[in-house]
Amino acid sequence: MTSPAPDPGLDERAAALRGELAQALCDSGDLVTPAWRDAFERVPRHVFVPAYYDNSGRRVSGDDPDTREEWLAGVYADRTLITQRTDGAPTSSSTVPSLMAEMLEALDITDDGTTVLEIGTGTGYNAALLAHRLGERHVTTVDLADELTEPARERLTKAGYRPRVITGDGAHGYAAAAPYGRVLATCGIESVPPAWLDQLADGGLILAPLGLGLARIHRTGPRTAEGRFIGTAAFMPLRHSEETGPPKGDLAQLSDAPGRPSTLPTAMLFDNAFRFLVGVVEPGLVWQYDLDDGRSPNGARVWSSDGSIAGLDAEGTVTEAGPRRLWTRLEAAYAVFRGNDEPAPDRYGISISGTAQRVWLDTPDGPSWPLSA
Repeated sequence: MTSPAPDPGLDERAAALRGELAQALCDSGDLVTPAWRDAFERVPRHVFVPAYYDNSGRRVSGDDPDTREEWLAGVYADRTLITQRTDGAPTSSSTVPSLMAEMLEALDITDDGTTVLEIGTGTGYNAALLAHRLGERHVTTVDLADELTEPARERLTKAGYRPRVITGDGAHGYAAAAPYGRVLATCGIESVPPAWLDQLADGGLILAPLGLGLARIHRTGPRTAEGRFIGTAAFMPLRHSEETGPPKGDLAQLSDAPGRPSTLPTAMLFDNAFRFLVGVVEPGLVWQYDLDDGRSPNGARVWSSDGSIAGLDAEGTVTEAGPRRLWTRLEAAYAVFRGNDEPAPDRYGISISGTAQRVWLDTPDGPSWPLSA
């Protein structure tokens, strides 16, 4: 097979596009710090995303002359790019740059000697941004599989950066290089792994996508921490489940279950503020929806990993089966949500004490929900 012809103008076009992207991120307020702007202007994202998949699953590559210009424009657009698929499902991506900028700014780094542990290496692009700002010896990045860390390490080297790249379970962090001034997760979690807190320096902070929110958590003592949610964020999970969909055959349970009127309106299932709370109360749910003739949702089914299942029909009747009354839990959360003026994610906080973790509304003494380890 013949290698693609070199593109002598690629670096110049990429540099111009990086400058445009950095300016757009500054204009939107996502980039504020000059040092982070310099990182976005200098680190070549196209090196870390040699190919991606569009919404149809088509591969768009810099090695393909037919898609090269589309690829380059996409790489420097403010969009998430799917970089790996497994059995047709996305399993790795390069995060939308505006969210990356927001998260890097939220690390509140004022000392260029700050050490950072990144959980979720992915393409390596975010590790490169960190290494550019802080120096490669201050950055450790961890991902679960060699198929991710090996190409990320190669791309980092190609771009001129050599942070510590570790293959391992990100939930365990990397104790050999601890303590860290910051722990940054670029993958979704349902609770904070204790190892992250154990490996955090005094005065350090954890920034992590928890459920559908972005939590900023400060260490307050040995095995204790407290923080707030600063916005929304949806990331691929820390560990990928082997499940490819809802449990088979469980719908039969609902046909024999008694129905009752639901107090949770169907429309609220698509309200982002309420979905944030659902992600706290019942993480990891699997949903299916029914659509009316106008393509609007008018019914749903939902599964939990413990086998609990619920169904809502177009008339607003709900049925529940399995070990827990799943829909009843969602209705209770909705009652709190509605009774507190439908709070946005930034009204919630999180407290950690030993193995106990809970998310609370407004203050630590307000309504709260425990997180399962």
